[in-house]
Amino acid sequence: MTQRLFFIVVAGLEMSSCNSREKNSAKADEIVGAYAREYSFKVVNTENGKEIGMSIIRDTIFVRPKSDGYEVSNDRWRLNQYDNEGWKNMEHSEDRPMVTHAVTFDPVDNSLNSQLFVPLYLSLKEGKLRKGKGEHLYLKCKN
Repeated sequence: MTQRLFFIVVAGLEMSSCNSREKNSAKADEIVGAYAREYSFKVVNTENGKEIGMSIIRDTIFVRPKSDGYEVSNDRWRLNQYDNEGWKNMEHSEDRPMVTHAVTFDPVDNSLNSQLFVPLYLSLKEGKLRKGKGEHLYLKCKN
């Protein structure tokens, strides 16, 4: 009788742990991905104040799974519509992307937190990410 009860308890624990793993995996699938935003602005010649043309910035944040949380990296590319240089990586510019860093997910406020940068807040159902309390919204790219 005791062995049967032990077996039932162990089987119940295994089934409940499998369900929680599946839920955590589903949550991880919602979090992981690429989040992008694109914006443009006028470029003005600082010497004479005349408009040179437009610049477009593509800013992408990548969230990847790690064994103890997630890893966040960032790419930024710039296209000047007034030259023929094409898309240029902004890795060495003044407004360069953030470095790759580890984050942990807080399910209370759906935030990705690190010791280096402001939190990233996720809206999982809408597929949106926001840096800190700012207005810059990143939309999740489809796989």
